[in-house]
Amino acid sequence: MTNVCDPTLLTEVRKYGSFDVSGCFNCGSCTLGCVLSTDHASFPRRQTRQVLMGLKETVLSGLEPWMCHDCGDCSTVCPRETKPRDGMATLRRYLASHYDWTGITAKINSSKIWYIGSLAFVAALVLFLVVAYHVYVEKMPFSDFASTPMPLEHMFSMMTHFTLVVILLPFFFLLSFAMRMYWFTVNGPERITVAPNLYLTEAKIFLLHLTTHKRMGECSEKSRWPKHLVLAWGVMIKLSLLVFALAWFQTDKLYQISHPQRWIGYLVTAFIIYGAVEILTSRLRKKKEVHKSSDMWDWTFPILLLATAISGIVVHIVRYSGLELATHYAYTVHMMISVPLLVIEMPFGKWTHMIYRPMALYFQSIKEKALQKEWFAEGVPKYVAP
Repeated sequence: MTNVCDPTLLTEVRKYGSFDVSGCFNCGSCTLGCVLSTDHASFPRRQTRQVLMGLKETVLSGLEPWMCHDCGDCSTVCPRETKPRDGMATLRRYLASHYDWTGITAKINSSKIWYIGSLAFVAALVLFLVVAYHVYVEKMPFSDFASTPMPLEHMFSMMTHFTLVVILLPFFFLLSFAMRMYWFTVNGPERITVAPNLYLTEAKIFLLHLTTHKRMGECSEKSRWPKHLVLAWGVMIKLSLLVFALAWFQTDKLYQISHPQRWIGYLVTAFIIYGAVEILTSRLRKKKEVHKSSDMWDWTFPILLLATAISGIVVHIVRYSGLELATHYAYTVHMMISVPLLVIEMPFGKWTHMIYRPMALYFQSIKEKALQKEWFAEGVPKYVAP
Protein backbone atom coordinates (compact mmCIF):
# COMPACT_ATOMS: atom_id res chain seq x y z
CA MET A 1 0.00 0.00 0.00
CA THR A 2 1.41 3.38 -1.00
CA ASN A 3 0.63 6.33 1.24
CA VAL A 4 0.96 9.96 0.28
CA CYS A 5 1.45 12.31 3.20
CA ASP A 6 -1.32 14.89 3.42
CA PRO A 7 -0.16 17.78 5.65
CA THR A 8 -3.73 19.12 5.87
CA LEU A 9 -5.17 15.94 7.41
CA LEU A 10 -4.88 17.07 11.05
CA THR A 11 -6.61 20.37 10.28
CA GLU A 12 -9.33 18.53 8.37
CA VAL A 13 -9.95 16.06 11.20
CA ARG A 14 -10.14 18.85 13.77
CA LYS A 15 -13.11 20.34 11.94
CA TYR A 16 -15.13 17.50 13.48
CA GLY A 17 -14.11 17.95 17.11
CA SER A 18 -11.23 17.74 19.55
CA PHE A 19 -8.08 15.92 18.45
CA ASP A 20 -5.10 16.62 20.73
CA VAL A 21 -1.73 15.50 19.39
CA SER A 22 0.46 18.19 20.94
CA GLY A 23 0.54 16.50 24.34
CA CYS A 24 0.90 12.92 23.10
CA PHE A 25 4.45 11.54 23.39
CA ASN A 26 3.56 8.15 21.87
CA CYS A 27 3.88 6.15 25.10
CA GLY A 28 1.10 3.69 24.18
CA SER A 29 -0.63 3.79 27.57
CA CYS A 30 -4.00 4.41 25.89
CA THR A 31 -3.68 1.27 23.77
CA LEU A 32 -2.51 -0.85 26.72
CA GLY A 33 -5.37 0.48 28.84
CA CYS A 34 -8.04 -0.46 26.28
CA VAL A 35 -9.35 -4.02 26.69
CA LEU A 36 -10.88 -3.91 23.19
CA SER A 37 -7.60 -3.11 21.42
CA THR A 38 -5.92 -6.17 19.86
CA ASP A 39 -2.98 -7.01 17.61
CA HIS A 40 -5.42 -7.15 14.71
CA ALA A 41 -7.10 -3.84 15.54
CA SER A 42 -4.92 -1.60 17.67
CA PHE A 43 -6.18 1.79 18.89
CA PRO A 44 -6.17 4.69 19.74
CA ARG A 45 -2.39 5.45 19.66
CA ARG A 46 -1.96 4.16 16.10
CA GLN A 47 -4.74 6.37 14.70
CA THR A 48 -3.30 9.41 16.50
CA ARG A 49 0.06 8.86 14.84
CA GLN A 50 -1.53 8.21 11.43
CA VAL A 51 -3.36 11.53 11.53
CA LEU A 52 -0.25 13.34 12.74
CA MET A 53 1.75 11.82 9.84
CA GLY A 54 -0.95 12.78 7.32
CA LEU A 55 -1.69 9.19 6.25
CA LYS A 56 -5.15 9.93 4.92
CA GLU A 57 -5.66 6.71 2.94
CA THR A 58 -4.70 4.63 5.97
CA VAL A 59 -7.07 6.55 8.22
CA LEU A 60 -9.96 6.20 5.76
CA SER A 61 -9.35 2.47 5.37
CA GLY A 62 -9.29 1.88 9.12
CA LEU A 63 -12.14 0.35 11.11
CA GLU A 64 -10.65 0.86 14.57
CA PRO A 65 -12.49 4.08 15.49
CA TRP A 66 -15.78 2.17 15.15
CA MET A 67 -14.47 -0.75 17.19
CA CYS A 68 -13.88 1.67 20.04
CA HIS A 69 -16.96 1.66 22.28
CA ASP A 70 -16.34 5.11 23.79
CA CYS A 71 -15.81 3.92 27.39
CA GLY A 72 -13.04 6.41 28.14
CA ASP A 73 -10.54 3.95 29.65
CA CYS A 74 -7.86 5.34 27.32
CA SER A 75 -8.37 8.88 28.62
CA THR A 76 -8.27 7.67 32.22
CA VAL A 77 -4.80 6.13 31.84
CA CYS A 78 -3.29 8.84 29.60
CA PRO A 79 -0.41 10.43 31.59
CA ARG A 80 -0.63 13.62 29.53
CA GLU A 81 -4.45 13.96 29.72
CA THR A 82 -4.75 14.31 25.94
CA LYS A 83 -8.24 12.72 26.01
CA PRO A 84 -7.79 10.09 23.27
CA ARG A 85 -11.45 9.11 23.79
CA ASP A 86 -12.47 12.51 22.37
CA GLY A 87 -10.05 11.99 19.50
CA MET A 88 -11.65 8.67 18.57
CA ALA A 89 -15.12 10.25 18.65
CA THR A 90 -13.82 12.99 16.34
CA LEU A 91 -12.39 10.37 13.97
CA ARG A 92 -15.76 8.59 13.83
CA ARG A 93 -17.39 11.82 12.69
CA TYR A 94 -14.63 12.33 10.16
CA LEU A 95 -15.02 8.81 8.76
CA ALA A 96 -18.84 9.00 8.67
CA SER A 97 -18.55 12.23 6.72
CA HIS A 98 -16.42 10.50 4.07
CA TYR A 99 -18.75 7.51 3.76
CA ASP A 100 -21.56 9.93 2.90
CA TRP A 101 -21.64 10.70 -0.84
CA THR A 102 -24.18 13.52 -0.36
CA GLY A 103 -21.89 15.74 1.73
CA ILE A 104 -24.67 16.31 4.29
CA THR A 105 -22.94 14.40 7.10
CA ALA A 106 -19.80 16.50 6.72
CA LYS A 107 -21.78 19.72 7.10
CA ILE A 108 -23.88 18.44 10.01
CA ASN A 109 -20.88 17.01 11.89
CA SER A 110 -18.70 20.08 11.49
CA SER A 111 -21.16 22.97 11.83
CA LYS A 112 -23.59 23.68 14.69
CA ILE A 113 -25.53 26.01 12.41
CA TRP A 114 -25.95 23.28 9.79
CA TYR A 115 -26.87 20.71 12.44
CA ILE A 116 -29.53 22.73 14.26
CA GLY A 117 -30.67 24.32 11.01
CA SER A 118 -31.26 20.94 9.34
CA LEU A 119 -33.32 19.69 12.30
CA ALA A 120 -35.36 22.91 12.36
CA PHE A 121 -35.85 22.84 8.58
CA VAL A 122 -37.24 19.30 8.62
CA ALA A 123 -39.54 20.15 11.54
CA ALA A 124 -40.86 23.20 9.67
CA LEU A 125 -41.25 21.11 6.51
CA VAL A 126 -43.39 18.58 8.40
CA LEU A 127 -45.68 21.36 9.66
CA PHE A 128 -45.94 22.78 6.16
CA LEU A 129 -46.84 19.38 4.66
CA VAL A 130 -49.54 18.76 7.27
CA VAL A 131 -51.13 22.16 6.67
CA ALA A 132 -50.67 22.03 2.88
CA TYR A 133 -52.27 18.59 2.68
CA HIS A 134 -55.44 19.78 4.36
CA VAL A 135 -55.60 23.17 2.64
CA TYR A 136 -54.68 22.16 -0.91
CA VAL A 137 -55.60 18.46 -1.13
CA GLU A 138 -58.63 18.23 1.13
CA LYS A 139 -59.68 21.81 0.26
CA MET A 140 -60.05 22.78 3.91
CA PRO A 141 -59.72 26.47 4.85
CA PHE A 142 -56.80 27.09 7.19
CA SER A 143 -59.17 28.44 9.87
CA ASP A 144 -60.98 25.08 9.87
CA PHE A 145 -57.70 23.18 10.03
CA ALA A 146 -56.64 25.15 13.10
CA SER A 147 -59.94 24.89 14.98
CA THR A 148 -61.78 21.74 13.84
CA PRO A 149 -61.55 18.61 16.02
CA MET A 150 -60.45 15.73 13.80
CA PRO A 151 -59.62 12.07 14.43
CA LEU A 152 -56.17 10.80 13.54
CA GLU A 153 -57.24 9.16 10.25
CA HIS A 154 -58.59 12.46 8.91
CA MET A 155 -55.69 14.56 10.13
CA PHE A 156 -53.32 12.92 7.72
CA SER A 157 -54.96 10.40 5.41
CA MET A 158 -51.65 9.50 3.73
CA MET A 159 -49.81 9.02 7.03
CA THR A 160 -49.03 5.37 6.26
CA HIS A 161 -47.17 6.27 3.06
CA PHE A 162 -45.53 9.25 4.72
CA THR A 163 -44.25 7.13 7.60
CA LEU A 164 -42.82 4.50 5.25
CA VAL A 165 -40.94 7.17 3.32
CA VAL A 166 -39.61 8.72 6.53
CA ILE A 167 -38.37 5.30 7.71
CA LEU A 168 -37.14 3.77 4.44
CA LEU A 169 -35.38 6.86 3.03
CA PRO A 170 -32.84 7.01 5.90
CA PHE A 171 -32.27 3.25 5.52
CA PHE A 172 -31.53 3.79 1.83
CA PHE A 173 -28.92 6.42 2.66
CA LEU A 174 -27.38 4.24 5.39
CA LEU A 175 -27.15 1.27 3.04
CA SER A 176 -25.42 3.33 0.36
CA PHE A 177 -23.04 4.80 2.97
CA ALA A 178 -22.26 1.29 4.24
CA MET A 179 -21.30 0.30 0.70
CA ARG A 180 -18.86 3.20 0.57
CA MET A 181 -17.56 2.16 4.00
CA TYR A 182 -16.91 -1.29 2.51
CA TRP A 183 -15.15 0.27 -0.47
CA PHE A 184 -12.84 2.31 1.76
CA THR A 185 -12.04 -0.47 4.24
CA VAL A 186 -12.31 -3.98 2.79
CA ASN A 187 -11.84 -3.04 -0.85
CA GLY A 188 -9.47 -0.22 0.01
CA PRO A 189 -5.73 0.33 -0.46
CA GLU A 190 -4.80 -3.10 0.98
CA ARG A 191 -6.58 -4.83 -1.92
CA ILE A 192 -7.57 -7.86 0.12
CA THR A 193 -8.86 -10.88 -1.80
CA VAL A 194 -12.03 -12.05 -0.05
CA ALA A 195 -13.65 -15.40 -0.79
CA PRO A 196 -17.39 -14.82 -1.48
CA ASN A 197 -18.46 -17.35 1.16
CA LEU A 198 -16.84 -15.20 3.87
CA TYR A 199 -19.51 -12.53 3.41
CA LEU A 200 -22.16 -15.09 4.36
CA THR A 201 -20.34 -17.02 7.07
CA GLU A 202 -19.28 -13.83 8.87
CA ALA A 203 -22.71 -12.16 8.60
CA LYS A 204 -23.47 -13.60 12.03
CA ILE A 205 -20.92 -11.14 13.44
CA PHE A 206 -22.97 -8.21 12.18
CA LEU A 207 -26.24 -9.61 13.57
CA LEU A 208 -24.63 -10.49 16.90
CA HIS A 209 -23.25 -7.03 17.56
CA LEU A 210 -26.25 -5.22 16.08
CA THR A 211 -28.55 -6.94 18.58
CA THR A 212 -26.33 -7.41 21.65
CA HIS A 213 -23.61 -4.68 21.67
CA LYS A 214 -21.69 -7.29 23.66
CA ARG A 215 -18.25 -5.69 23.27
CA MET A 216 -19.43 -2.79 25.41
CA GLY A 217 -19.72 -5.29 28.26
CA GLU A 218 -15.98 -5.94 28.04
CA CYS A 219 -15.11 -2.36 29.04
CA SER A 220 -14.23 -1.55 32.65
CA GLU A 221 -17.57 0.24 33.21
CA LYS A 222 -19.73 -2.91 33.16
CA SER A 223 -23.00 -1.20 34.15
CA ARG A 224 -23.05 0.87 30.96
CA TRP A 225 -23.74 -2.10 28.70
CA PRO A 226 -27.20 -3.22 29.99
CA LYS A 227 -28.40 0.41 30.14
CA HIS A 228 -27.33 1.03 26.56
CA LEU A 229 -28.85 -2.29 25.49
CA VAL A 230 -32.25 -1.33 26.93
CA LEU A 231 -32.27 1.87 24.87
CA ALA A 232 -31.03 0.08 21.74
CA TRP A 233 -33.69 -2.61 22.00
CA GLY A 234 -36.41 -0.01 22.52
CA VAL A 235 -35.34 1.82 19.37
CA MET A 236 -34.93 -1.38 17.31
CA ILE A 237 -38.35 -2.71 18.29
CA LYS A 238 -39.99 0.61 17.45
CA LEU A 239 -38.29 0.77 14.04
CA SER A 240 -39.26 -2.85 13.33
CA LEU A 241 -42.89 -2.11 14.15
CA LEU A 242 -42.92 0.91 11.85
CA VAL A 243 -41.40 -1.05 8.97
CA PHE A 244 -43.05 -4.47 9.30
CA ALA A 245 -46.26 -3.82 11.27
CA LEU A 246 -47.15 -0.22 10.46
CA ALA A 247 -50.86 -0.79 9.73
CA TRP A 248 -51.23 -2.69 13.01
CA PHE A 249 -49.24 -0.28 15.16
CA GLN A 250 -50.19 3.10 13.66
CA THR A 251 -53.98 3.02 13.60
CA ASP A 252 -56.96 5.09 14.59
CA LYS A 253 -58.50 2.14 16.45
CA LEU A 254 -58.75 2.26 20.23
CA TYR A 255 -57.70 -0.96 21.97
CA GLN A 256 -58.19 -2.38 25.46
CA ILE A 257 -55.15 -2.09 27.72
CA SER A 258 -54.63 -5.86 27.46
CA HIS A 259 -54.11 -5.67 23.69
CA PRO A 260 -50.51 -6.39 22.55
CA GLN A 261 -50.43 -3.17 20.52
CA ARG A 262 -50.69 -1.16 23.73
CA TRP A 263 -48.38 -3.02 26.09
CA ILE A 264 -45.69 -3.41 23.43
CA GLY A 265 -45.93 0.34 22.85
CA TYR A 266 -45.68 0.97 26.61
CA LEU A 267 -42.65 -1.32 26.92
CA VAL A 268 -40.83 0.31 24.00
CA THR A 269 -41.58 3.79 25.35
CA ALA A 270 -40.30 2.83 28.81
CA PHE A 271 -37.08 1.45 27.31
CA ILE A 272 -36.43 4.63 25.32
CA ILE A 273 -37.23 6.98 28.21
CA TYR A 274 -35.07 5.00 30.63
CA GLY A 275 -32.11 4.94 28.26
CA ALA A 276 -32.36 8.60 27.26
CA VAL A 277 -32.77 9.82 30.85
CA GLU A 278 -29.82 7.70 32.00
CA ILE A 279 -27.57 9.22 29.32
CA LEU A 280 -28.67 12.78 30.06
CA THR A 281 -28.30 12.44 33.85
CA SER A 282 -24.85 10.87 33.43
CA ARG A 283 -23.78 13.75 31.20
CA LEU A 284 -25.04 16.22 33.79
CA ARG A 285 -23.24 14.51 36.68
CA LYS A 286 -19.99 14.02 34.70
CA LYS A 287 -18.78 11.34 37.11
CA LYS A 288 -17.83 8.81 34.46
CA GLU A 289 -15.06 9.41 31.94
CA VAL A 290 -17.39 8.65 29.02
CA HIS A 291 -19.61 11.60 29.97
CA LYS A 292 -17.08 14.09 31.36
CA SER A 293 -16.86 15.96 28.06
CA SER A 294 -19.96 16.49 25.92
CA ASP A 295 -20.75 18.73 22.99
CA MET A 296 -24.00 19.79 21.35
CA TRP A 297 -24.15 16.66 19.17
CA ASP A 298 -23.87 14.46 22.27
CA TRP A 299 -26.78 16.24 23.98
CA THR A 300 -29.19 16.66 21.08
CA PHE A 301 -29.61 12.99 20.15
CA PRO A 302 -30.82 11.73 23.59
CA ILE A 303 -32.92 14.88 24.01
CA LEU A 304 -34.70 14.17 20.71
CA LEU A 305 -35.25 10.54 21.72
CA LEU A 306 -36.74 11.61 25.04
CA ALA A 307 -38.89 14.32 23.44
CA THR A 308 -40.18 11.84 20.86
CA ALA A 309 -41.20 9.37 23.57
CA ILE A 310 -42.83 12.02 25.79
CA SER A 311 -44.75 13.64 22.92
CA GLY A 312 -45.92 10.17 21.89
CA ILE A 313 -47.25 9.62 25.42
CA VAL A 314 -49.13 12.92 25.25
CA VAL A 315 -50.71 11.89 21.93
CA HIS A 316 -51.73 8.56 23.44
CA ILE A 317 -53.31 10.14 26.54
CA VAL A 318 -55.35 12.81 24.74
CA ARG A 319 -56.40 10.35 22.04
CA TYR A 320 -57.75 7.79 24.50
CA SER A 321 -59.37 10.62 26.45
CA GLY A 322 -61.43 11.52 23.37
CA LEU A 323 -59.87 14.98 22.97
CA GLU A 324 -59.74 15.12 19.17
CA LEU A 325 -58.54 18.72 18.80
CA ALA A 326 -55.81 18.15 21.39
CA THR A 327 -54.83 14.96 19.53
CA HIS A 328 -54.68 16.95 16.30
CA TYR A 329 -52.13 19.40 17.75
CA ALA A 330 -50.22 16.87 19.88
CA TYR A 331 -49.69 14.55 16.93
CA THR A 332 -48.44 17.40 14.75
CA VAL A 333 -45.88 18.33 17.43
CA HIS A 334 -44.90 14.67 17.81
CA MET A 335 -44.24 14.45 14.07
CA MET A 336 -42.21 17.67 14.14
CA ILE A 337 -39.90 16.05 16.72
CA SER A 338 -39.75 12.45 15.51
CA VAL A 339 -39.31 13.07 11.77
CA PRO A 340 -36.11 15.19 12.13
CA LEU A 341 -34.80 12.49 14.47
CA LEU A 342 -35.33 9.86 11.76
CA VAL A 343 -34.46 11.89 8.67
CA ILE A 344 -31.40 13.73 10.05
CA GLU A 345 -29.99 11.82 13.03
CA MET A 346 -30.34 8.28 11.70
CA PRO A 347 -28.53 8.62 8.33
CA PHE A 348 -26.35 11.69 8.96
CA GLY A 349 -25.94 12.27 12.72
CA LYS A 350 -24.83 10.49 15.87
CA TRP A 351 -27.33 7.67 15.35
CA THR A 352 -25.24 6.29 12.44
CA HIS A 353 -23.12 4.33 14.92
CA MET A 354 -26.12 1.96 15.16
CA ILE A 355 -25.04 0.58 11.75
CA TYR A 356 -21.38 1.54 11.43
CA ARG A 357 -20.22 -0.19 14.64
CA PRO A 358 -21.58 -3.70 13.90
CA MET A 359 -20.67 -3.21 10.24
CA ALA A 360 -17.06 -2.42 11.23
CA LEU A 361 -16.84 -5.58 13.34
CA TYR A 362 -18.26 -7.56 10.42
CA PHE A 363 -15.77 -6.07 7.95
CA GLN A 364 -12.89 -6.55 10.40
CA SER A 365 -13.74 -10.23 10.79
CA ILE A 366 -13.84 -10.62 7.00
CA LYS A 367 -10.47 -8.87 6.64
CA GLU A 368 -8.83 -10.98 9.32
CA LYS A 369 -10.09 -14.26 7.87
CA ALA A 370 -9.07 -13.26 4.33
CA LEU A 371 -5.61 -12.09 5.40
CA GLN A 372 -5.02 -15.23 7.45
CA LYS A 373 -5.86 -17.32 4.39
CA GLU A 374 -3.40 -15.32 2.26
CA TRP A 375 -0.61 -15.58 4.83
CA PHE A 376 -1.13 -19.30 5.39
CA ALA A 377 -1.01 -19.82 1.64
CA GLU A 378 2.38 -18.08 1.60
CA GLY A 379 3.68 -20.21 4.46
CA VAL A 380 3.43 -17.60 7.20
CA PRO A 381 2.30 -19.30 10.45
CA LYS A 382 -0.23 -16.69 11.53
CA TYR A 383 -1.62 -13.26 10.68
CA VAL A 384 0.39 -10.39 12.10
CA ALA A 385 -1.10 -6.90 12.06
CA PRO A 386 0.64 -4.71 9.50
